[in-house]
Amino acid sequence: MTAPTTDAVLAALEGVIDPDLGQNIVALGFITRCEVTPEGAVSVVINLTTPACPVKDEMREQARGLIAALDGVTSVDVEMTAEVRRPDGPAREAAKDVKQIVAVSSGKGGVGKSTTAVNLACALAKTGARVGLLDCDVHGPDVPMMMGLNGSPEQREIEGKQTLIPKVGPGGVKTMSIGYLIPDDQPVIWRGPMVHSFIRQMLTDVLWGELDYLILDMPPGTGDVPLTMSQLLSVTGAVIVCTPQKVAQDDAVRAVRMFQQLGIDILGVVENMSEFIGDDGKHYDIFGKGGAERMAQRMGLPFLGDVPINTSLRANSDKGDPSANFKAKTAGGDALPTALEKLAQNLESQVALAELRQGKTKPKLTIS
Repeated sequence: MTAPTTDAVLAALEGVIDPDLGQNIVALGFITRCEVTPEGAVSVVINLTTPACPVKDEMREQARGLIAALDGVTSVDVEMTAEVRRPDGPAREAAKDVKQIVAVSSGKGGVGKSTTAVNLACALAKTGARVGLLDCDVHGPDVPMMMGLNGSPEQREIEGKQTLIPKVGPGGVKTMSIGYLIPDDQPVIWRGPMVHSFIRQMLTDVLWGELDYLILDMPPGTGDVPLTMSQLLSVTGAVIVCTPQKVAQDDAVRAVRMFQQLGIDILGVVENMSEFIGDDGKHYDIFGKGGAERMAQRMGLPFLGDVPINTSLRANSDKGDPSANFKAKTAGGDALPTALEKLAQNLESQVALAELRQGKTKPKLTIS
């Protein structure tokens, strides 16, 4: 029996559709290797936009089944990868081995932006993604406490340059914050140029290594740091955190408009503190409910999901144990881990769509 041609294998793989992008994996350029031996052994590599893809196992099995159904196939090997693609844009040296850079922001303080950034980072790391978390809130660094880390980061001389080594938190998340470099009770009284210089240093003088995601915990408002980021980096997009009440929505709208003016995609809106689930199982809308989702709908933005008020979330943040938020023993049963995992899955989908819009998903095909 004659072995199939590579064209026949690729034609079969057109039957695998990425559910988020709505296109087949061949047209999207996800097939980075397709080899067929004269004996009919087929080897295929599918390179996804992220290892956090929630349907990667289903896609692998579907691809394997479509190839195995071809006449002349004696064996099938399908490998799933998520290799780093260097970002285009202004960043040439800053975080050059980071695949996706996501800014988590808000229009005002007190809405749970840092909590969202920390738990998104941990949720993505749970999927097997390589994740970093940069605390860009110079004046109010919360990442060290929430990740349960303290002390100065290690320094090494690499190629004649002093380089900071990120501190590794729960789930293997690499973190960096000014909170590691100053005493806990010391305020940072800096003007804009000093903030700009520090952020640049955190991107160029920190050994982040190869990451699938670098989550930026942004300061509230529309000031110097977002402008610095837009100049230094090719940011994949921004996540806007908002609570349900109108005063938070108004400020969130300003944050959305700022990123849009900077040419940065909005990956979605998160509604934090959406409701409180009591021990009696009843739902209490302390700050209202659905306001951030309605704002997202009005502005034509994706809604990533909502996170309830949860005593376990508060307690785990205070003691620096975000991994505990993903256990079913949290207050309210499995509502909290389910909400956080849903946020990460929806974010992954929006990142894939942003890559397609920005032209970063380009066909790469090696046929032999």
